[in-house]
Amino acid sequence: MDTHFSCLTTTTRSRTYNIRNLSHEMSYLPQPATNISRHNASMATPRNQLVDQGYPMHYHLVSRCVRRSWLCGVDRQSRKDYEHRKDWLEERIHHLAKYFAVAIDAYAIMSNHFHLVVYFDPQECNRWSDQEVADRWLAVFPPRMSDQSAVDQQAILNLHRDILLQTPEKILHARQTLGSLSMFMKHLKQPVAYQANKEDRCSGHFFEGRFYSGALLDENAVIAAMAYVDLNPIRARIVKHIDEYKAASGFKRSQVAINSPKRLEAAIEPLVSGLIGPRPPLATTLVQFMDILERVERDYKGPNSADKTSLWFDRVAALKKRQRAFGSMAALTHWRTDRGWSVPGSPLPAA
Repeated sequence: MDTHFSCLTTTTRSRTYNIRNLSHEMSYLPQPATNISRHNASMATPRNQLVDQGYPMHYHLVSRCVRRSWLCGVDRQSRKDYEHRKDWLEERIHHLAKYFAVAIDAYAIMSNHFHLVVYFDPQECNRWSDQEVADRWLAVFPPRMSDQSAVDQQAILNLHRDILLQTPEKILHARQTLGSLSMFMKHLKQPVAYQANKEDRCSGHFFEGRFYSGALLDENAVIAAMAYVDLNPIRARIVKHIDEYKAASGFKRSQVAINSPKRLEAAIEPLVSGLIGPRPPLATTLVQFMDILERVERDYKGPNSADKTSLWFDRVAALKKRQRAFGSMAALTHWRTDRGWSVPGSPLPAA
């Protein structure tokens, strides 16, 4: 799977590998994006104001296809089945998250958009040794070598690793890329878009250039966002239960609950992580989270809105607003003051 989505950075034309040539080829590695990614220059907020560059934090991320066209599933207009594309994106999420400075707590891949709940640590990449950075970089951006023998492949990898380690500016660029949330999203979407365009025999943008990010300022906000993401297929009336939708983290956790009952009493763990150590633990256990999902799922199926009165239903429903941050009023006020913003957003319902 990874060979389909590798960002191919070098080519080898012979069995004689020349370090100077390889170094020249490596100058075409992906270049860092600017700090400000704009969908609409007059309205967009700089990403470095939305994603804290100094402190680790959870975020709810959403990325949509252009013109809300179909990413996966059966296209309503063309009737073509793109269900297999969910596998592309799901495998890409699990692959990239092992090497970037993120931990994935929830995801859902829908027909024309996808959701992630991630824990991002902007300082994580500074804890990696140069060797660690080089190994992670080559795992994400391997050189082209599918037509080489195993011995030659290892020789190519070793040469690329040596070049990285001998070139401080390349190591710095690799470190900054692997430590960027924007670059994680870019390299998550880019090869999937390329593969989809190739399949559709067309060119141009597949995903909207700018993705939504909402900071989750406390554990209630994190749990509400995770539940919002896991319940997306039910809210969209695609399935009736979370264990029926395989392209979402709710399905994965329901399988853990069935197959590993001892883990029910443990705190919720990330599905995949590129952090050296564990991310700060949540107080919510897996059994408590599954209970929240079950209760909100029942509320969604209620005959009328009067039945939908549970606290967690209200907290999950609040995530529809797409505001810049979620949490208690105190957390939102602090977040607003830090950035000089006048509107803090609506706080999550308190107990």
